[in-house]
Amino acid sequence: MEPTVLHIFSGDLWAGAEVMIHSLLTQMRLNNQARLIALSMNEGVLTGKLRAAGVETQVISEARFSFPSLLLRASRLFRARRIDVIHSHRYKENLLAFFLGQFLHVTPLIATIHGLPEQSHSQKAHTNLVLKLDRFLLRRLFSNVVAVSHDMKRRLVKSHRFSPGHVSVIHNGTRTAHSLCRDDGMSSPAPCPHAFHIGSVGRLVPVKDFELFLRIAAEITRQCQNVRFSILGDGPCKREVEEKADRLGLNGCFSLLSTRQDAGPYYRTLDVYLNTSLHEGIPMSVLEAMAYGVPVVAAKVGGLSEVIADGRDGFLVEGRNPEDYVRRCVDLIENPSLRYSIRESALRRVESDFSAGRMAREYNSLYLSLLGHRSHAS
Repeated sequence: MEPTVLHIFSGDLWAGAEVMIHSLLTQMRLNNQARLIALSMNEGVLTGKLRAAGVETQVISEARFSFPSLLLRASRLFRARRIDVIHSHRYKENLLAFFLGQFLHVTPLIATIHGLPEQSHSQKAHTNLVLKLDRFLLRRLFSNVVAVSHDMKRRLVKSHRFSPGHVSVIHNGTRTAHSLCRDDGMSSPAPCPHAFHIGSVGRLVPVKDFELFLRIAAEITRQCQNVRFSILGDGPCKREVEEKADRLGLNGCFSLLSTRQDAGPYYRTLDVYLNTSLHEGIPMSVLEAMAYGVPVVAAKVGGLSEVIADGRDGFLVEGRNPEDYVRRCVDLIENPSLRYSIRESALRRVESDFSAGRMAREYNSLYLSLLGHRSHAS
């Protein structure tokens, strides 16, 4: 009998973690690998997409209820249901998962860590305390923690004192080229008819370092004609991005586009995808770009070297020197055969190692493994 898995998350944004959750749950439902229940702390894009995919989705708004009220309402909602595994996706949700597990007598608790926040002296003391408590909770009271990259696992073990055996690595996965073509009826990316298009997708936050993206764009415009740039995303740094683009004189060739539920049409307009993050786990945007056959130029940070073999599946750039990124982008602008070669390799890479189906199978195996350990112990 397949397990019943309760996923707890916040669904008010449509960022990388939400894309991964949607990909995982819809694929597991498609495969009939588990009975799924989604509990979101917010109504949003993700909850709507999950319901449309046929995943049972409940919402208890953290904006309306205190944490004790959230816990009480969740325990009432599920106390008559059989829940075999609770799987949470963020620090507040980890705490809710732990207490809900106590109330419902659910032993296997799993948390996916989608990214590691950088602690600093400038952060509020309250935020640092919450993060420390979250790490303690995951180390001591959860059955297993999933890191989305081996780099993240190494950091959890080295810097946060996790036991290596307590951390599994399951790479994120996305729809493959085959499923994308089946869903939208297109067999290849739609080229921009007017200009070579370099773009990026992500929240407008400091860790994405879109200032570097704009500096790269400014230098490329000095070397190449008929190139345009865009960023698809919203966030607290929107004004800074707009002001930086204006200072660099990019107004005529740069666009800042609002986040949309389906980024597929945007990826299809791109000739190169440019990632300039300071740190990453396994970014869904890079996987999606590769699945759409868009060559990627990315910072060699976090788990990106686990996705891209430099020079084969895309280009990885060490350091923050704009000229190094410019050189790779210009190579792709000037060499169509290189773009084609990287496109084909990236498509194969996603198909073999970063598909949603592979991700769903690995999570299902983890659920069954933990349930098997529980049954043996009893």
